[in-house]
Amino acid sequence: MPKTHARSLPDLKSGQTGIQAQWKQSLNLIKEDISVQGFRTWLSPIIPVSHVDNNLILRVPSQFFFEWLESNYQESIEKAVKKIFGLRTKIEYLVASSPDKQPEEMNLDEEPSSQKTERPVAEEAEEPIPLDARYQFENFVVKNDNELALRAAQAVAGHPGKTDYNPLLIYGDSGCGKTHLLNAIGNHVLAHRKRKKVLYLSSENFLNEYIYALQHKTMELFQKKTQGIDVLLLDDIQFLSNKKKSQEGLFFFFSEMERRRKQIVIALNQPPAQLLGFEDRLLSFFQKGLIVDLIPPSYDSRLELMDAFCAKNDLKMLPEVREFLAENLHDGLHQMRAVMVRIAAHGSLLNKPVPLGNVKRLLAQIDAKWAKRNGNYRHIHPIKIEQVIKIVSEYMNIPCDMLIGYSRQREISYARQIAIYLSKEISGESLQVIGYHFQNRHYTAILHNYKKIVKELKSNPVLNNAINEIKERIFSSRTNG
Repeated sequence: MPKTHARSLPDLKSGQTGIQAQWKQSLNLIKEDISVQGFRTWLSPIIPVSHVDNNLILRVPSQFFFEWLESNYQESIEKAVKKIFGLRTKIEYLVASSPDKQPEEMNLDEEPSSQKTERPVAEEAEEPIPLDARYQFENFVVKNDNELALRAAQAVAGHPGKTDYNPLLIYGDSGCGKTHLLNAIGNHVLAHRKRKKVLYLSSENFLNEYIYALQHKTMELFQKKTQGIDVLLLDDIQFLSNKKKSQEGLFFFFSEMERRRKQIVIALNQPPAQLLGFEDRLLSFFQKGLIVDLIPPSYDSRLELMDAFCAKNDLKMLPEVREFLAENLHDGLHQMRAVMVRIAAHGSLLNKPVPLGNVKRLLAQIDAKWAKRNGNYRHIHPIKIEQVIKIVSEYMNIPCDMLIGYSRQREISYARQIAIYLSKEISGESLQVIGYHFQNRHYTAILHNYKKIVKELKSNPVLNNAINEIKERIFSSRTNG
């Protein structure tokens, strides 16, 4: 446990000392692995104090700051410090006895300047997640299963902030269409109410921006930036579990939007009553509006989705294949899309409809439950991307939905890169297919993440060992399954 008591500190204002130069080199290494906003929020305020007898002392602004560093960035910091200061270096943290003034940010790209102009928080923050134009109300396929969720989304998009459905909470498992509806709401508002300002934000984006504003005393700028929002689309709110400070900020943010009759739409992976680590007043706020659930598409909806995919991609599907897939694809839209992409690829290569036997082999690569019940097909391609993701998730102790999502937290991003690397190495699937398993990422993003691990493997024995251990677990699960 790092020591956090106060000590007398040397004067660091007289210029860049040797320890500052080494710490700057360490920051250069850390900067490559975390988001810009995360770096500026959590790494820039650290002040190097001394390096004596292999003990590096770093000063941090508060106890909360120290606890966050230890929980989220300690491994990354230790790795960089040992490389620059020496393998035997140990890190100790000093918590400031009184809140620090905003520290001068270390610029890693330019020479130190005697004059530094602070940029507003709006320029420091990460860009909001852009809306995806592919997701519209018109192509959200429902029968009777998810019609309530669709109608509610259309109502708030047509009259944002003026219905009783505020906030609107949409919950459901991965692949049920939450992202589709969030984007559809935003796209409809922008198309029909051009003066309305829409913000689509992940909970992690909100967390990073809010904490940055707290640490750098720029809360007024943060509030000014968010003041003009007419429609807030907040995804994956379960990410804020047990983050008390951010929940406080979110509650006041919600209250202000409610006071101004602005629309709030929230997506999460479970009913609000089952959320753990959330303040009671925030849970009560969730209950004020309308809560709707999304369920995996029904048999009829699966037929309609497949027919739409075939029409769009000029794909011919045999009747027995169509019925077989409608009966067996139970795990949501991501699974269905992955199967259809494979069928389209095979059909294009063969220049004829894919026979049922081949489709069963494709499904065996994707659906572990189906493959277990139908073992005759498992030997064709025993390692599936879902299997790789699951085992990496267990090994890295990160939930699957966060692993394949868009969190830029260093540990989660690193685990995602490992999962992508192993998916490419083991499954034999194309970059496009792998991308569909990681929240529909473009193949160039998949290739970029794959190459990062390939590059690091050349010089990182710890990563090599981890990769080998995960591979053993993957192949062992194939044998035991």
